[in-house]
Amino acid sequence: MNNDTIPFEDSLFVNQSGKYILSILNEDVKSSSWLLTNGIHKIGRLDDKEIILDDVTVSRNHGYISVDDDNLHIHDEGSTNGIFVNGELIKEAILKSGTRIQIGKYFLIVSSVSEA
Repeated sequence: MNNDTIPFEDSLFVNQSGKYILSILNEDVKSSSWLLTNGIHKIGRLDDKEIILDDVTVSRNHGYISVDDDNLHIHDEGSTNGIFVNGELIKEAILKSGTRIQIGKYFLIVSSVSEA
């Protein structure tokens, strides 16, 4: 993770209709989370990615998460180390609240945002 990776702030909930939150679970990594709104959320080591996971175990263009209302999918873009969803190596998978993801050395979890 680098200094350009900026986790979401409380104010984002007012300005955007987030459906899910992606959070890092690693104990040795500073806690980070990203608000997943409708659209494509690119994952990788490069600075142009929304979800920057800065480690050599993560490819530059590792994959992406797509959100379309209540449909949430993850896709591997031919990464070196792959993407694991609930312990299974995948090329693409449907995600839901509680799904665990491993990308390189990072362990992440998807949580649903409850609407008030």
